Amino acid sequence: MVLPCFNEAKNIQKNIGEIFRHLERRHRDYEIIAVNDGSTDNTLALLRKIKEENPPIPLRIINKKHAGKGAAVKIGILRSRGEIAMFMDADQAIPIQELAKFLAAIKEGHDVVIASRFVGKIKIIKPVLWYRSAMEKVFRLLRMVIINNYEVRDTQCGFKVFTREAAQKIFPCLTVKGWSFDVEVIFLAKKMGFRIKELPITLQNPPESHIRIFRDSANMFFDLIRIRLNDWKGKYKVGFQR
Repeated sequence: MVLPCFNEAKNIQKNIGEIFRHLERRHRDYEIIAVNDGSTDNTLALLRKIKEENPPIPLRIINKKHAGKGAAVKIGILRSRGEIAMFMDADQAIPIQELAKFLAAIKEGHDVVIASRFVGKIKIIKPVLWYRSAMEKVFRLLRMVIINNYEVRDTQCGFKVFTREAAQKIFPCLTVKGWSFDVEVIFLAKKMGFRIKELPITLQNPPESHIRIFRDSANMFFDLIRIRLNDWKGKYKVGFQR
């Protein structure tokens, strides 16, 4: 379980506690890897406090300079040791209680199982902020056109589960460090021939967001261009893996 953390001090203790209790009740062997992505608040201090004061929690902390969510998830996944690797947003926009059906899909033979807002019936507890909704609709259209990805309907939900084989082959190839890294993950998973499954989820979007509407929108657009150019130039040294 990889948790990318950037300025999550407000709720990190509560959320790690909930994640720990859920995993402890259902799994004998697991680890929680919190990757502090150069937070400017006291997120790192709180993570260390959680680890020190709650020794039953199998928590590993990785502290790094701020580079973006993609960079944080990449280092966490590559340092994970489990047969199944996953990441989720530290704010639990998609709650940990959703995990069981993702693991079931892995057991059914899928290699990459991702949360989706556009398949099946989702349950919305807290709707997404209006400007983020607008950004997501535009980004989804651009992603379909630039990356030529029409099969996977939602790449951006922060809740994805991988077999160890898929994780260890996809993540070393990632080049995008920011918000668009999810697109690159799915692009590479498809290119490598891994079996991808989208599942509907419960969504409880927090009222705060780290996304900067103008700067991040521009960066995400150029990241899409970069992924396409990388592929055209043969920079993804991968073949069909299955």
